[in-house]
Amino acid sequence: MVGYNCVFTAFLEGTQRGQLRSLASIFTELRRLQMTPPSFTERLRRRFTGSIPPARGGDVEFCVLAEAGVLEAQALLLCSSIRRFAGAYSSAAVVVVSPRPDRRPCRATLRDLDRMGVEYVELDIRSPYPPFGPSFKILAVAHISRRPGPPIIVQIDSDTLFLGEPDFTLDGVDVAARPVDLKGMCTAGEGDPFDEFWHNLCALCEVDYARVPVLETTVDRKAVRASYNGGLVVAKRNRGILERTAEFLERALNVDARPHRGSVVLVRSGAGAVSTEANEYWGIGQAVLSLAITATDSKVRILPTSHNMPIHFLDLLERSDTMPVHVHYHWLCSSEGCSANPMLDGRMALPADTVKWLRERLPLNGVNRVRRRLDGGLGRRLRVDHFACGLLKLP
Repeated sequence: MVGYNCVFTAFLEGTQRGQLRSLASIFTELRRLQMTPPSFTERLRRRFTGSIPPARGGDVEFCVLAEAGVLEAQALLLCSSIRRFAGAYSSAAVVVVSPRPDRRPCRATLRDLDRMGVEYVELDIRSPYPPFGPSFKILAVAHISRRPGPPIIVQIDSDTLFLGEPDFTLDGVDVAARPVDLKGMCTAGEGDPFDEFWHNLCALCEVDYARVPVLETTVDRKAVRASYNGGLVVAKRNRGILERTAEFLERALNVDARPHRGSVVLVRSGAGAVSTEANEYWGIGQAVLSLAITATDSKVRILPTSHNMPIHFLDLLERSDTMPVHVHYHWLCSSEGCSANPMLDGRMALPADTVKWLRERLPLNGVNRVRRRLDGGLGRRLRVDHFACGLLKLP
C-alpha cells in the first residue's frame, strides 16, 4: 500500500496546487504499482534458471511508434485493440513514442491515448541516416528499453493489431519473435548474392557468422541465416537485446551498409511508399536484430503462426484453423486497401463482433493538420486538428 499512498498523496498535493491530473494517468501509475514482487524462492529460481513464468499483463510493456499522419491513426487502432482484445495483457503498460519533433501527433491523438491509459513520450532521436524511417523506431524503442520498467518489453509495429490474447511465454528463453516473411536480403549461405553482405555485417558487429542459426521464412519457405521479423518482438528487458540492436544499426548506417545498393527495390510499408534512399537499406533493421540476439547469447522462441500474421500474404500462407491473435496488416486498413482486407471480406473467419469493431474504425486515413487564420482582429494563427479517419472509437 506504500506505493498507492504515494500516488494519492501526490495526486492530492497536485490538486491543491490546481494541477489536477487526469484519472487515466493516475490509473496508469496504479497499474504499474500493483505488481506483487516475486517471492524469495521465485527470485532464486529466476536467477539460476534464467527463466520467468508465463508473462501476464503486469510483467509486460508495449512500445509503439506514432508520428503525424497515418502512423498516429495506426497507433490509436493498435492501442485500442490491446485494451479490447489482448485478454490478460489488456491492462498492460503501453508506451507510445514520438521520436521526431517535426512529426508530433496531434492534440486529438494525445487525448485519446490518455483516455486509454497510454503513456506518451516525446523524444528527439538523431538517426545517422534520417531517410531510413525504421531507424527512428529502433532507436526510440532502445531508449524506452533502457528505462526501468516491467521485465518484458514488446517492440511492436504500428501497422498491426490484436484480435485475441497473445502468448508471450518466455519460460526458458530470452526473446520470442517470428521469422521474416520473405527471403529478401537474407542469405541462404555460400553462393547467395547477399552472403558477402552478411559476412561483412557480422564482422562489423563482432558476431561470429557461423553462430547465426538457420530458420525458414514464413511465406516463401526459404532456409536462411536467422532474420527475425521486427513487427513483434517480445524480449526480456534485462538482456539488452533492443539496445544492442540500436547499437548495431548505428554501426551499419555509419559505414553506409546498404544491402540493396544500386538495386531498384520497390517497397510499400504501412506508412506508404518507401523512398529510393530507404529502399537500399530495407531489411537491415531485422538483420541487426538477429545479430543482437546472437551477440547476447539469447535463446529464441518462435512465436505461433497466429502472431504477427502477414495478412497481405494471406493467400500464400499455409491454411490453418487457428484463430489469428495478432495481425500485420501493412496498408490494408487504408482507404485504398480496405477492399482487399481479408479481415473485412470474409477470408478470415473472425467473430461477428470483431468484424463490427473493425468496420466502425476503418478505413484509416491518418490525421490532417489544417491551419486556419482565426484572427478576430488579433491576427493570431491557431492550429485546428482534424481526424481524417473520422470516427476512430476507443475500446
